[in-house]
This record gives sequence, C-alpha cells and structure tokens, in this order.
Amino acid sequence: MRADEEPDTGSSNYPPPVYAVAEDRRSVPPAGVFWWLGSTILLGAVVGAGWWLLAPTGRLFGDPASADQWLLRDLTLAGLEFVAGIAVGTVVALRLGLPGVVARIVAAVGGSILGSVLALAVGEGLAFLFGPHGRAELPGSDFVLQSYGALLIWPAVAALIIFATALIGLARRRS
Repeated sequence: MRADEEPDTGSSNYPPPVYAVAEDRRSVPPAGVFWWLGSTILLGAVVGAGWWLLAPTGRLFGDPASADQWLLRDLTLAGLEFVAGIAVGTVVALRLGLPGVVARIVAAVGGSILGSVLALAVGEGLAFLFGPHGRAELPGSDFVLQSYGALLIWPAVAALIIFATALIGLARRRS
C-alpha cells in the first residue's frame, strides 16, 4: 500500500462480533422483577394462613376470650414473619453476584412489605370468615393484630441479611 492510497476497510460489519461491545448484563428482565415481587407477596398469603391456623386464639387451639393468649397471637405472626424474612433474605443474598442485583433487592424487600400486609389481611380475613369470633362484651378478643410493629419484622430481617451479606462480601474483596 502506498502513502497516497486509502486503506481498505473491508466489509461493513467491522468490528467482528468477537470485538463488539458486550450487551448490558446488569439489568434484570421485567419478568425477573415480577417473579421476586409476586413470590414474596404469595409467601405473605401463606404466612397469613399459617398465622390463622397456628396462633393461640386461632383456628386450631386457644380461647379467644383469654387475654393471656392475645400477646402470643401477635408473637406467632412476628415469628412467622421472622422466618419468612430469613428465607427471603438468604435467597436474595445468595444471588448478590448475579446481574440486576439492585432491582432484585428492591423487588424482594418491596414484596416483603406487601406480603407482610397481605399476611395480616389473610389471617384476619380467614378469622372473620371461619372463626374464631371474639365476644362482643370483651374488646380485643377478635382475631386481630394488636402490635402493628410486627408487620415490619419480615422486610427488616430480609433487608438486614442482604445488607450484612453485601458488607461481608465487600470486606472480603478489599482484603
């Protein structure tokens, strides 16, 4: 090739696919976000049904008129939500290295909030439909949640597990 000639650039599909820009692998397809959101919300319905069945003063055992068992009813929901938070947080924490981690975390924690509210609605709704019913002369004997702070346990535990796992992973990479 002489100095006054233009170089031959070849075909129009240069650079070849080997040198092409990589596709964006950091985003999660919308179906993945909807799966995380939907699965945690569905887990809320299961937790609510479990609360209604397992809680003292619930469907299987206990006396709704006994005020000693009202706290245990709230603690049963809190314990079930604690277990759900551990499950969701662990599953998300195991997938922190995969693409689309931020969308997955937001969907899982947001779904945990909605699932927690759904657990309350399902548990109280089942008690309203199928019993046990409280006494009219005894306020608080209906199957309702008295401690609404218990609803924050599930998303808080899930977020805490994800945060701790990410922090430990970051510390390991730095050292």
